[in-house]
Amino acid sequence: MSVATEIPSYTPPEVAEIAQYRSISRAAIVAAVIATLGLFMLVLTIVAFFWTKGDVEGTGFPAAAIGMVAAVLGLVGWSAIRRYPEEYTGGKLAMFAVLAGSTQLVGGAAMSVHSVLHEVPPGYIRTGFWELQPDPDRPELPVSPKSLELTGKKVFIKGYIHPGVASNGKVDRFILVPDMGTCCFGGDPKATDMIEVYIPDAANRLAYSRTRIKLAGTFEVSQIASQKLKMKNPVWYHLEVGQVR
Repeated sequence: MSVATEIPSYTPPEVAEIAQYRSISRAAIVAAVIATLGLFMLVLTIVAFFWTKGDVEGTGFPAAAIGMVAAVLGLVGWSAIRRYPEEYTGGKLAMFAVLAGSTQLVGGAAMSVHSVLHEVPPGYIRTGFWELQPDPDRPELPVSPKSLELTGKKVFIKGYIHPGVASNGKVDRFILVPDMGTCCFGGDPKATDMIEVYIPDAANRLAYSRTRIKLAGTFEVSQIASQKLKMKNPVWYHLEVGQVR
């Protein structure tokens, strides 16, 4: 009669360590990094929205987009960790990305939409430089047909101060252009990318800055283009400002 003897198996320590090792999900890591960047954008949006009353679209919509990417990648990472728990770790990073990204998506989008819906003063018409460009089908007309419809009306428009007045402190007259590239890096703006702005109320006068401004006032199209404020190209459009937003 033989007696069976059970001999316990032996696993070397280095093999055991290898078996227990789990890598951090790359999706979770990337999602957490993106979410952190989005939180910074969201903080800037909150500051502009509640304290400076600034233009939040430039940070709000990007924060929402970044938040959406972070949340999606966080869910991808979380799903991989749940499916392969013996291979991946990083669940806390993934959940941080999902929660932070969702907050950025909702908060950034909500503040931006609210800003857009409430930034135009009552009685004013929203317009932009895209409506002030000439019609290629009407080469005889140096200005846009839409600008002729707007002349004499109260409009709301956004743009940047041309740096030609950068050293003058607060001014009551300047040229408004559609973007920083037009005013700083693209040479002299074309005629329909310029609006001569006049601010009659001394309390509303502005100093040069690189931030986008919002103006509400009476829009006019000159019958004869002027060349004021030392601009090489003629200026057709004029705005007498009633409100600086």
